[in-house]
Amino acid sequence: MPSHTKITFLTHEYYPVLCGGTIFADKMAVELDLLGYEVEILTSKIGSDTKGREVNPHFTVRRFFTGRSSTSDAKLSEHLLFAVLGLPQMYFYLLKNRPNLVLSIFAIPSGFLGVLICKVLRIPHVVFVDAADTPGVDSAMKSIVKYLSVILSWVTKSADAVVVLEGLEDLACPYIENNNLHIIPNGTSVPAEIASPGNHTGKVQFLSIGRLVLRKGYDHVIDAFDKVRLKTDDFHLTIIGYGAKDHELMKLLEKHNLQSFITLAGRVEYEQLKWHYLSSDCYLFYGGREGSSLAMIEAVAYGLPVIASDHPGNRAYIKHAESGFLVAHNDPTALSEAILRIINNKSELSVYGQKSREIGEQCSWRNIAIRYDKIFKPLIKNR
Repeated sequence: MPSHTKITFLTHEYYPVLCGGTIFADKMAVELDLLGYEVEILTSKIGSDTKGREVNPHFTVRRFFTGRSSTSDAKLSEHLLFAVLGLPQMYFYLLKNRPNLVLSIFAIPSGFLGVLICKVLRIPHVVFVDAADTPGVDSAMKSIVKYLSVILSWVTKSADAVVVLEGLEDLACPYIENNNLHIIPNGTSVPAEIASPGNHTGKVQFLSIGRLVLRKGYDHVIDAFDKVRLKTDDFHLTIIGYGAKDHELMKLLEKHNLQSFITLAGRVEYEQLKWHYLSSDCYLFYGGREGSSLAMIEAVAYGLPVIASDHPGNRAYIKHAESGFLVAHNDPTALSEAILRIINNKSELSVYGQKSREIGEQCSWRNIAIRYDKIFKPLIKNR
């Protein structure tokens, strides 16, 4: 690869927004830098306080005014403003600072901009398709999914290469006509520390991390723990995250009188999450269809047993009855039974955790970045 080969990420969400796309951009930028690329992230300003340019040891972040004012979930209007306001700013920036390749993180709205800019400037363009783009995944914008599918098809057909997050191929690929299509899973940082599931004093500690939105399934989680409490009170669940459903979930906790058993911890900065992983006995991800949860994969890498919904994106990271349990979605009774198996078998949790750690070590961000590198090199060379 030539020296100073430059890759630019286009993403509508980055820190201080906490989401899967943010973590993906951050970790991939670091690993691609270590592979020899020069990486720059183009994204939105959040309010009036964020700087226009940020430099860290591995990459640079450039921020543009797109009308984004909050770190909460992006509204449809903010997606539209990102496209309308971001297009001219990012076009002229890339005209003057032309990269060797552009990676759009999500087809909508970033990929839409990426296609328009890269076609004019003749820059190789790769689109990453995640759950937020994919028809059939529950989201706040599912009412307009038929229109989004048209955009998804156009963006991916117009790109030079497409990466679909593993676990979504059955939902996303019917809308994608691109011969340079790749299925790649999410990655994780493999920490030096390892959790000690089953060896903590007191109640069995469950952990779940994710936005408080429709597809994360926290209403079913609360219903399941209400059933568990009929048989034991030897548990505590911490839910880390924020989003549109926080008030509804608090009301649900009050309805079931579970406030002392389930804590809604709100926003926790990424650097502090490791203390929650290390102090937990089991991780819980009972969301709807996604490719795979980055927080869940991190829990696997920390060596935590995992209870997860039985979806394709989760099966690569959880071995049923070996590292945790896969449970039918939308079935709080089945979920409660899996939770009880964890509570009633503390002595087995370290064995489950060891198997999780082995799985996590195979899914490092370095290995994932190498797979992207194999996609990028031919495109850069040919162009």
